[in-house]
Amino acid sequence: MRYIHNQTENNIIFPKEEVYKLFEINDEMAIDGDEFIKDFAENYSELLNNKWEKIQSKYPTIKQIGLEALEQLLIKKTEVIRSEILSKYLLSENLHVLMSNGCSIYAGSKAINQTDESKCKTLLRNAQFQDEPQITDIIQRLVDEKPEVALDRLYEIKMYCANVLKKELSSNWIDDFIIQYKNSFIEEFVNTIDYRKNHLHKLFLKRLLARSIKLKRVNLFTLNYDLLIEKSAEEMGISLNNGFSGFHYRVFMPSIFHQDFHINSPDGIKAQTKSMNLFKLHGSLSWRFDDSKPPYGITEQQYDFAENGEMKTILPECIIYPVQSKKKHSLDLPYSEMFRQFIEFVNKPSSTLLIMGYSFLDEHVNDIITNALTNPSFNMIVFSYLDENSPHISEYQKRLFERSREDSRIIIFSGNILGNFEYIVKFLIPYADDTNFDAVLFNTYKNLKGDHSHAK
Repeated sequence: MRYIHNQTENNIIFPKEEVYKLFEINDEMAIDGDEFIKDFAENYSELLNNKWEKIQSKYPTIKQIGLEALEQLLIKKTEVIRSEILSKYLLSENLHVLMSNGCSIYAGSKAINQTDESKCKTLLRNAQFQDEPQITDIIQRLVDEKPEVALDRLYEIKMYCANVLKKELSSNWIDDFIIQYKNSFIEEFVNTIDYRKNHLHKLFLKRLLARSIKLKRVNLFTLNYDLLIEKSAEEMGISLNNGFSGFHYRVFMPSIFHQDFHINSPDGIKAQTKSMNLFKLHGSLSWRFDDSKPPYGITEQQYDFAENGEMKTILPECIIYPVQSKKKHSLDLPYSEMFRQFIEFVNKPSSTLLIMGYSFLDEHVNDIITNALTNPSFNMIVFSYLDENSPHISEYQKRLFERSREDSRIIIFSGNILGNFEYIVKFLIPYADDTNFDAVLFNTYKNLKGDHSHAK
């Protein structure tokens, strides 16, 4: 676990004495202290998930430590991150969050580009078009390509059949195959989410709402299609501005993003309610094209969630599928309006952008981030599950690591703990824990009275 802040690399260190005390290690156990500390740090994330096999196979005399003790150690070691770094940036006048697939994996989503086998690959492998065997051969050779490459190639084959071969039968067959591929993609990577498992999203929203009511509302930008944010906000009674207006017929109207909500109390005081803006940059499972719904011809469909947490959808039509030409698609409505808002908000004075769960593989998103960094008052905090030496890290993110050592406006937390959405939400982002508020009041009173017997 390490992070780069103010051009300095900081490692989270576990002192030998502290770990020895935690595990009750003594000289009689004949353990190489330095090696054990190294193994403990490398396997810390697995221990937090109650996976002790590696440690106990190498150190059979070591006792298992309870999850609470391991979490308390993490809380202690990340105190500087909470109190001296993130607490300051969370009070930025303009706070924005960019979330992507890594934030939904805990609920059942899958990493698109790191899946060895999938329904999409099986579909490509078993493709058979007897009228055009050469097309079958080309499609089957796409098995090892990433979904965004494979889908692009399928579109190219479709164009070739329609415009070069002039074969309607072949073009229609490819059309049907593309629909099957999209269905497989949605079923494999999106509809695997269990919407009952949204506790981290709820906690995350709660922590963001802990900001002072005097500060501007937070803007959430997501590249995900799923409805975890919407469902979590509704269950918590949070006003979520997602750009749609209406009741029976919800229509896309971007001006809604600038609409405020106030409550007038009986004594005449007008209080602004806590709310957030939600921008779904790549579209949503709940969006539909409907030309009868002006001004943009986009409507929002409400979904019911099954008791088992599933949400069955028809093939979503208003999303940007993972294709290499995503940048071009982002110029079309309604995505262009979402990206325009993204550009506008991150370029506001004194803006801070929190980035989590994003692998920096989308060129059109990276361009906006690069341009925002030309603003001297812009700050960016990146939570990256991949560290700098990971073989899967993108070239853009490599350059971010390099720039962070010279540009103090770029702060990067990396590794499978500091970059894990669960630990980011639970331990890194500070907020006033109102569940302990009564205890805090009681202890404050006792301390001020000089009675320390009951204070904790």
